[in-house]
Amino acid sequence: MIQYKKYLTVLAVIFLCCQLIGCAHTSMNPDYSGPKPLPANLEKEFDYIKFNGAYSSEILEENKRFTLRQIRFAPNTNIINMDHDIILDYYDIKSKLKSPVILVLPILGGSNYFANTFAGYFADKGYSAIIVHRQKRYKTFKDLEKMDKILRQIVFDHKQTLDWIGMQDELDSERIGVFGISMGSIKAALISSLDKRIKASVMCLVGGNLAEIIATSDEKGVVRRREEYMEEHNISRDEFHGLLQSKITCDPINYAEYMDAENSLIVLGRFDSAIPYKNGNELWEKMGKPEKITMLTGHYTAILGLQYVKMKSLDFFNRKLK
Repeated sequence: MIQYKKYLTVLAVIFLCCQLIGCAHTSMNPDYSGPKPLPANLEKEFDYIKFNGAYSSEILEENKRFTLRQIRFAPNTNIINMDHDIILDYYDIKSKLKSPVILVLPILGGSNYFANTFAGYFADKGYSAIIVHRQKRYKTFKDLEKMDKILRQIVFDHKQTLDWIGMQDELDSERIGVFGISMGSIKAALISSLDKRIKASVMCLVGGNLAEIIATSDEKGVVRRREEYMEEHNISRDEFHGLLQSKITCDPINYAEYMDAENSLIVLGRFDSAIPYKNGNELWEKMGKPEKITMLTGHYTAILGLQYVKMKSLDFFNRKLK
């Protein structure tokens, strides 16, 4: 009876949040004919040396539900002049069977609160979860020439994470999903388009056309780096936008048609100005109009829908991976 009351309380909270923020659900496009095959030139462009080497593993936490391990290894493929390790927080659930896996990709800055929250939630529901740590040095605007290479290295880092998953006997490498919020969702869109090992994708507060997003976003970290660059180089915002357009090709909007919309869920904030709603909706259309949830929130006020997004994401992964 106590558990039933808790369940009703959770449902009531979710219902109240949905009433406060408003949520519109758009079903998958019934006329969708499937993703386009990845062209040979892109296959070649994102060819890489697969990871199958040594890694370290440190236990950070252990409880009745999972063992939290931190995995660390050097990438086999590194196209940028930045030495770095790929660092994973692996929620190793206690299961006798091979478990499906969800990659959880963090936001651009701040703590890993949201990543930890979702990873723990998915682990409680029977999924092994893996947080792929962001690389702080990837956030620089100092050299726009490097931005596209950094985005490509992000793809290679995540491909090598998928290689590591394939090395683990307890993980089902045929049932891998990815969940991302904000910058994490942009990474999720890239890897979902460029690696067919991803079987289900949930992208929250996502967008395409990175040049436009970076030039117009009001996210504090982006604004600060943008203004520093514009002041240092004495250029206008339009000129900054044009420079980005000429430099960035590794962009979700350019690869959207190769992502399987049938196995994708997009969550957008109607009044988002950090990753503008316009850019999210354009990506949704380019993908082929997958299932979509639109919340009447901005980027940061979307936290009001946290419980609702957790519930809908879990439902989606259960439909696609179990």
